[in-house]
Amino acid sequence: MEGCQHKVDIMDVVLQYAGKAQRAPGLYGDRSFMSRMAKNLQTGLNGVENVYTQHQPLMMGTLDAAIKGKLRESAYPAIGPIPGAQPRSIVVFIVGGATYEEGTKVAEMNASNPGVQVLLGGNTIHNSVSFLEELKVL
Repeated sequence: MEGCQHKVDIMDVVLQYAGKAQRAPGLYGDRSFMSRMAKNLQTGLNGVENVYTQHQPLMMGTLDAAIKGKLRESAYPAIGPIPGAQPRSIVVFIVGGATYEEGTKVAEMNASNPGVQVLLGGNTIHNSVSFLEELKVL
């Protein structure tokens, strides 16, 4: 029974770490339930075997903008002679650790953008167990 209580207690830590109070407004859009449902129906699940593969880590939007040269120099300083130009190399280091999903998405991005190389690093590569262990020490 102790193990079960521990699992229940960790939920308080998860909510403290990533609950509604911690999320930035607009992260998933400030849309009503109905507008989210309409978007989901529009997008559909055509050709998708696993609905969970549709998730995109937040970092991917930033990387896409970086590849297109659309990041603000003041927020994302670059090393190189031409600010705003398409980069050849992008280094991402995630303090606290990256996930396997982020690694997979970066590998897919590297494969689909041969002129740009994204290098992903972090303190560790997290899975669900290691992530929850990190939360315990907060």
